[in-house]
Amino acid sequence: MDGPLDRVLQLARRHLGMDLAFVAEFTDGRQVYRALDGDAATFGWELDDGPPLAETYCRLMTTGQIPNAVPDTSADSRVRDLPVTTEARIGAYVGVPIRLADGTLYGSFCCLSHEAHRLDSRDVGFLSMLAELVTERVEAQRQRDVSRHQIHDLLEQGRIEIALQPIIDANHGHLLGVEALSRFPASYGPPDVVFEAAHEAGLGLELEGLAVRQAFAVLPLLGPDQYLAVNLIPSAAFQFASHVEAHPDLPYHRLVLEITEHVAVDGYAQLRDRLKPARERGLRVAIDDAGAGYASLHHVVELAPDIIKIDRSLIDGMAEDRARRSVVTAFVALACDIGAALVAEGVERPADFDAARSLGVAAAQGYLLARPSTNRADLARWVSDGITLPGRLTAADTPVAHMLPAAVPRRRALVG
Repeated sequence: MDGPLDRVLQLARRHLGMDLAFVAEFTDGRQVYRALDGDAATFGWELDDGPPLAETYCRLMTTGQIPNAVPDTSADSRVRDLPVTTEARIGAYVGVPIRLADGTLYGSFCCLSHEAHRLDSRDVGFLSMLAELVTERVEAQRQRDVSRHQIHDLLEQGRIEIALQPIIDANHGHLLGVEALSRFPASYGPPDVVFEAAHEAGLGLELEGLAVRQAFAVLPLLGPDQYLAVNLIPSAAFQFASHVEAHPDLPYHRLVLEITEHVAVDGYAQLRDRLKPARERGLRVAIDDAGAGYASLHHVVELAPDIIKIDRSLIDGMAEDRARRSVVTAFVALACDIGAALVAEGVERPADFDAARSLGVAAAQGYLLARPSTNRADLARWVSDGITLPGRLTAADTPVAHMLPAAVPRRRALVG
């Protein structure tokens, strides 16, 4: 099981003064020990092993044939002559059933002693109280096991569908690029839940890698001046760098690696060094969700991105909110200073689109412009026709960005 569960078992065993505490699962007609604390060897028991359920005290306890506590097995005819009593030298027993949230009997939580031991209803109550904690841990472990099985299924069958959302020139509606977003069968849950479950199961990097490989198939469908963006957590960015370096024929200048601000980076220097060869070949780095995630602007300062994507929480409502407009204006100045391009994320209202564009945000992405789509006919239309722009501004309007100091050139353009 896990550390917290081991501590619960230790607490039960020591408080009751018993020789062994265990959690057992009833499965396939056997009582299988999933967690043990104490001198299990003297009872002849091992983790993930166990006897036929019919021969155990726990079956008798859960079916009501013996009480929860047996202080002296030699004085109780119901257990005295059982083979397990002699073989394991059981002198005293106390146990409670473990039932899952749906009422299913999972198994038992018990303590044993080689010698007779004074036990009463208070001891059973104490064990029952701790059993609630045990049940929580068992439920969590079972969910992790289910998730691991599902993730293995996804990996083996490649059950990832790539949805694309356009990133457009905010002044003309031309398609600059598309962000690749993973989609899974509805039964697996939303993408963030699936990826979180995969990382908890130790399969996160494999799933992230599969998503990237699936996304790369989109590149030939884009125009020569349009890019593909993939969104990865920092730990997966190391793997991404290895993948692109292993394929020198990839058009690096048409790939953008988006690193989310919602996850910490363990070592910025190592990540910069790892990405350097690919960036020298043209790979661009974008900071996703900027202004709303981990350590605020720390990713921007440390990674010197080519693109900064302003989080939807700052874009939504900025037309009426002076504070939001001030923050976006600061991003415009910052982007100009470091030579990065800006993208407004999560644009859903024409007024916010106009406000961001008027402040100098040159690119945008969001439901107002187009929802993510798995239909490649939508991609073909975006590639050839672009997006019809909402709002009141025209291409002739002068964004504030054009009035910023011209002496600080942009290091890299958003496209090309």
